[in-house]
Amino acid sequence: MPTTKKLKIIHTEASPHWGGQEIRIFEEMKWFREQGHEMILVAPDNGTLYKRCKEIGFKVISIYFTKPKTFLNIFRMMQIILSENPDVVATHSSTDSWAGLIAAKTVNTRKRVRYRHVSAEVKKNILNRWQYKSLANLIFTTGECIRMPLIEAFRLDQEKAYVIPTPITPVKNLPRKEDAVRKLQEELNLGKEARFIGQVSVLRSWKGHLLLIEAFENLYDFTELHLILVGEGAMRAIIEERISSSPLKNRIHLLGHREESMKVMKAFDVIILSSLKNEGIPQCILQAMYCGVPVVANKVGGIPEVINSSTGFLVNNLDYNELSFGISKTYGDKNFQSILANNAKDFVLENFTWEILGLKTYMIFTDQH
Repeated sequence: MPTTKKLKIIHTEASPHWGGQEIRIFEEMKWFREQGHEMILVAPDNGTLYKRCKEIGFKVISIYFTKPKTFLNIFRMMQIILSENPDVVATHSSTDSWAGLIAAKTVNTRKRVRYRHVSAEVKKNILNRWQYKSLANLIFTTGECIRMPLIEAFRLDQEKAYVIPTPITPVKNLPRKEDAVRKLQEELNLGKEARFIGQVSVLRSWKGHLLLIEAFENLYDFTELHLILVGEGAMRAIIEERISSSPLKNRIHLLGHREESMKVMKAFDVIILSSLKNEGIPQCILQAMYCGVPVVANKVGGIPEVINSSTGFLVNNLDYNELSFGISKTYGDKNFQSILANNAKDFVLENFTWEILGLKTYMIFTDQH
């Protein structure tokens, strides 16, 4: 169904970083522009999202959304909204949501959207109730695990809050697995016997990299197996120090950020997400499922909404022994790998494409849902 009514949408984002949340905004803006809608980003000009949007021709407006500047930023957002007259103002982080939603409510913007990307608890206080119940007239979350607690905490109308997970964005010219394996072997100067498992995520404390390294050390008997960590972030120095003290340090590789991470994923026999908390429905899991790579993940946040006994291996407790068992079980059984990978890819293609979820978002924006 075509998106016939053309919209003007302003997205706001306070974060200068580049992780799943910022990538979601970027890809959503691109998809809507491809359908003929006008997209504007308001964000700090030192941020990666701002720079990337500017590079590909989006209208960008710089505001540093910090708490001390909230009142000033409310007036700046009011000026922007009055000037641009958008159909939708979509906010994503805390400080930009306060400025953006108060401004949009004041000038009576038709759709005022509060996106909530992570499953960290929102404090039940009068200000947050005001934001979620009154300032925003739409709530989008990335998982049911986020939506229902918000509804219960702030007594929201269920018709106001929607689950819109982050769709997968296919990468053109994905390599065959054997080619991806060979390329990674050559990059790391490893022999042809080397095989790979890995995690692709920002290096944050709650992503569980230290737990994963401990779990990997249980797999010392799999002498061909190497652990690949893809991503950048604040935990890098701590993770590097932990790797340096590991008895398997020569088999753990920290690659940093990769622009097309799915091309690296294709080399993996298993992809892991060892997160400890805060997850919605993680993009890296959906990407791995699309790539046909079996997933082993901790049972936190919205992960059980996509990983079950037929689409991956779910680790029930945040324990490195259980995590290493899940990895060894999945890695050691090629038939099991194949079944999980095929089921997971079908599941993603049926539920998590931009054609499905982008259109759902548009239908909500235009009151056609």
